[in-house]
Amino acid sequence: MAKQYIEKRDGSYFIAGTRISLDSIVHGFRRGESPETIRQNFELLRLEEV
Repeated sequence: MAKQYIEKRDGSYFIAGTRISLDSIVHGFRRGESPETIRQNFELLRLEEV
């Protein structure tokens, strides 16, 4: 079974087990940040979660 990285809480999406919103990750991506840079900005995440 595949690991679930995203969970829905209170009508919003978050990285599972964290308080980091999926929107935060998407905004970094839209700004042109690499997955490695996004990962550095959110130290709780592993690169595979980004």
